[in-house]
Amino acid sequence: MTFEFKTIKEAEEALERVEEDLIMGKISEEEYKNQKRKIKAYISLLELEDMLIEGKITEEEYKQKKAEYQAIISGEAVVEEEAAPLAKEVRKIVSKIKEVKGKREKLRDLLVNKEISEKTFNKLDSEYEEKEKSLTSELAEKKEELESRISEIEEELEKVRLQLEELRARLALEEISGSEYDSKKLDLEEKEKRLSNEMISLKEALELLG
Repeated sequence: MTFEFKTIKEAEEALERVEEDLIMGKISEEEYKNQKRKIKAYISLLELEDMLIEGKITEEEYKQKKAEYQAIISGEAVVEEEAAPLAKEVRKIVSKIKEVKGKREKLRDLLVNKEISEKTFNKLDSEYEEKEKSLTSELAEKKEELESRISEIEEELEKVRLQLEELRARLALEEISGSEYDSKKLDLEEKEKRLSNEMISLKEALELLG
């Protein structure tokens, strides 16, 4: 499937439709991940154009990032993003909650089909209900952690971008050599990429919480 959007809003609406398709069972988990990756790359590409216009990035940086995003959109590049530890924890809890809910539904079916007594149903359902409450409470705590960490990353990314901007200025003013610039620029870009990947992972986990 190919995508073409004129605005970020169009891309975000397409992302919502893809999520609905997954929920409705119209597409597989793998198809969902693939389409979501491409749409997000498209959003990043549109944001990149705004950053260039606003002078937040150089023409060189724009071309480099643009090529990366276009490769993802076209399917030429496969991006493997390692989920942040906190995001993994959230996914694990969400999975457990789904499992408990599934068991409660199965338990109710057993009662409806008269395979177990109401007394047995109440006892077991009460146990699963407590597990679900405990997991839901744990998930609520993780949501606060997610939001806090995302806020921290946003601040860190802003600092990194300002450092890159300052670095370009110092090079232009001949305060630093080209080799020093390249070395520091590489370190900062690697940090920016790591933080951005963590941000993506955490935001995806946050989406699971609704």
